Amino acid sequence: MAQILISAQNLNVAYEQHVALAIPDLSLSGKIVAVLGHNGAGKSTFIKTVLGLLSPRSGTLEINSISDGKKLALLAQEHMAFCPENGSVFADISVESYIKMWCRFKHGDPNYYRGLGARYIEMLSIAPLLKKLGRTLSKGQRRRVQTFVGFLLDPKLFLFDEPFDGLDVQRTRELAEIISLESDLRAFILSSHRMDVVERLADYLVILQNGCVAAHGTVTQVSAALCYKSVLISVGQDSASIYETLRIQFQSCVVNRIGDQVTVSGADCDATAIIELLKKELPTATPRIEAIQPSLVDAMTYHLRVAEGG
Repeated sequence: MAQILISAQNLNVAYEQHVALAIPDLSLSGKIVAVLGHNGAGKSTFIKTVLGLLSPRSGTLEINSISDGKKLALLAQEHMAFCPENGSVFADISVESYIKMWCRFKHGDPNYYRGLGARYIEMLSIAPLLKKLGRTLSKGQRRRVQTFVGFLLDPKLFLFDEPFDGLDVQRTRELAEIISLESDLRAFILSSHRMDVVERLADYLVILQNGCVAAHGTVTQVSAALCYKSVLISVGQDSASIYETLRIQFQSCVVNRIGDQVTVSGADCDATAIIELLKKELPTATPRIEAIQPSLVDAMTYHLRVAEGG
């Protein structure tokens, strides 16, 4: 079983005079690590620094893997694969030629993908794309091809920038399942806005805000750190009225309604105040109220709202 160890000490990464990443101290381990945050939070900079595409102005960032009790310092060119946000397939050659090129570079055999790499063809539904030119592929298809090539490189660490962007529900579920299965063989770092998928998939989260680490830990730890608390109100036919009442009264919180349930999440979420409000505003309603663990979706929504001063 593969895990990565990430350690940052006094890390400072900048574009000329603009500091894009400032991490005094960070130490974590996981199989599937998700890096989350608002646009411009530093997610891509973090990934580029891991890949060695950006050099720190100061400090260090060490990436190691642990497999079968053995520790190995990971080098980008030898041990890592990367799938960028838009995928990367040469426009004027076929997908098959592009794959053969990588197989020749990495394994010295242009037909490697037909042998040991063949299982990924079926996994990612690559066969129908082999004869297509790169320029004819959709964003989702380019991503599948680049993901396929990444697996052929047999990396110890696979990095994805927005892996689920451009994928429909079925393809998103399939890729999430593939990453989950492959995490027994290699570790992953994901940067994504798909909180619903990340919540099910990742075992460790790093939340960036303006280039700094706002929180890190398991999904449960991070959700609690960002959102503090959440209350679930289970109701019947009055759910729409209860939702509107709570949305108006608890404007600093995140209020959601799904079917006959309403959730209120945030620092100002108070179960007692909710009960008293509903008794006053909707005396005929008989809701059931319980404290629950905040979801990652609600926690990140609340965190981004607070960060933006909303």
